[in-house]
Amino acid sequence: MTALERDALAWILGIPDSSDFVEEYLGTNWYHGKSENTERFADLLSIANLDELLGRFGVRHPSIKLVRSGSAVPTAEYLWRDRMVDPARVAQLFSEGATVVFGGLHDRHEPARRLCNAVSLQVSARTQTNIYLTPPGSQGFRPHWDTHDVYVLQIEGSKRWRMYGGGPELPLKDHKFDPARHQAGDVESEFTLETGEALYVPRGWMHAASTTDSTSVHITLGVMSYTWADLLADSLSELVDRNPSWRENLPLGFALDGGLDKGLEEELSRRILTLSQEMDLHSVVPARAETFVEHLRPRAIDYLKQVVHADEVSEESRVCWRPGVPGSIALRDGRVALISRGREVDFPSEAKTTLECLLRGEIVRAGEIIDGLDWLSRRVILKALIREGWLTVTEES
Repeated sequence: MTALERDALAWILGIPDSSDFVEEYLGTNWYHGKSENTERFADLLSIANLDELLGRFGVRHPSIKLVRSGSAVPTAEYLWRDRMVDPARVAQLFSEGATVVFGGLHDRHEPARRLCNAVSLQVSARTQTNIYLTPPGSQGFRPHWDTHDVYVLQIEGSKRWRMYGGGPELPLKDHKFDPARHQAGDVESEFTLETGEALYVPRGWMHAASTTDSTSVHITLGVMSYTWADLLADSLSELVDRNPSWRENLPLGFALDGGLDKGLEEELSRRILTLSQEMDLHSVVPARAETFVEHLRPRAIDYLKQVVHADEVSEESRVCWRPGVPGSIALRDGRVALISRGREVDFPSEAKTTLECLLRGEIVRAGEIIDGLDWLSRRVILKALIREGWLTVTEES
């Protein structure tokens, strides 16, 4: 297991352990993760990777946007008629001072995907990335706040950051930032984020950044946390679907009384008092967890190869649970079910020890798994898991 997989937040911020950060900063205050190691994020991303994305993969708007002095550059300046991005025009506009924003790079760039998945697994939240390529001496966006937490990873160059007062406390996704209404307060701190350093900014914290005298590349990792408000909304939605009394009409004429009807208030209070007994968290939370797991789709390029060679698995084969694929075991009427991403595969109860061993994620020699089964029985299990795409045969040791 890599350092990123063990503690993604600590890895991003360059700290030994994330527990103190979670206790003191998460959701409440920004944090500057300083580092003298300028190569910390070298394997994550480079300008060469962005060039390859532009020139080889046929990217369309809005996967790439351009911003100049806080305002969007008209798309007619860098798109062909079929909405494809013109790499040469993007490069020219960048040279003239425009910031290039690459959205959703985690869907196209494997290191960014691994970063997102590692954070998602640690914090149980959806994640996304935006990559900002900013020319020297430029400001991409004016002071603003976000409706989700962000982790900024400075890949190349440096940026000057300013943290302001005046942002709202814990805004939700529907609380959109409006520059006409939301004015930045006083500058509370100003500092330079150097190559290899990271910054955590909680939702609602007003901030802005500008480059220094060098080109800057940074990743903004957004974390869309699941809130108590989300849990309440999901629980109420499930209850309304299940209990028709919540779907009854309000009394006729309730809106014409000129004030709050006392009977209406009393009835709503009575219903609210029963909510804690009526809501079914044992149904809602697993359903939400399953939706979250669906967000963690592994990107692999060997599914067909693995299936084609499944019949060749031998006692000497080294096998491993596929990284990034969740899995759990449940007992079903004397059998054992392996559950992953909404799918279930039943096995005889004797397979339980084999499955538990594989779910640890370690690379093991197929013939050395200690499960009390003979080789032929174990081979049937291994082949089934390979064909499901959950298990891989690897050359690693």
